[in-house]
Amino acid sequence: MALRIGLIGYKGLFPELPPSARFRRYAELFSTVELPQTRNRIPEKEVVLRWARRAPEGFVYSFQAPKYLTYRPSGHERRTLRKFLRRHRLLGAHRGGVRFSLPEGLDSAAFKEWLSMLAELELPGDYAFEGSPELEALALEAGHAAVRLKEGPFLYLIEPEGPLPEGQGYAYFSELERALRYSTWAQGGTSTNQTR
Repeated sequence: MALRIGLIGYKGLFPELPPSARFRRYAELFSTVELPQTRNRIPEKEVVLRWARRAPEGFVYSFQAPKYLTYRPSGHERRTLRKFLRRHRLLGAHRGGVRFSLPEGLDSAAFKEWLSMLAELELPGDYAFEGSPELEALALEAGHAAVRLKEGPFLYLIEPEGPLPEGQGYAYFSELERALRYSTWAQGGTSTNQTR
């Protein structure tokens, strides 16, 4: 897998097209999208399966982890995390990464226990964490990625500036024009269609 380039959400794009054609147009330009709506609520199974069915070959969805995760181990946290990650796994071959945004003031000992709980769920994936350098270091030690950092098992970049680093993973932008520009550069300036 090469570095996939896409947008953080695609709602509101291509208003000139009928709603049914907007995702198709997006998927002609990019091979991935990060879905911000998964931050607010865990999507229903039927919704996730519909996303998987409509995705062309090679296209993947990344999720934002629910904002109500505490990153402290508990029975409720375990159940919520398991449900969320199982929904993500329903995407099958269309499964991308998951971005976890760690809250400020999170205790490193609690987060370390939480990472152990995540491992016990035995639901591996491309998990990337963003937070303080100390917490990101713990995520790296556990075999995950840190958002915006070049070290780790894969890249998970949000609004990168300058040349994109070599490697595999994901790069997400909030603006269509910037994403298209980087997508073209990633392919040597020849096309914006991502088919990796």
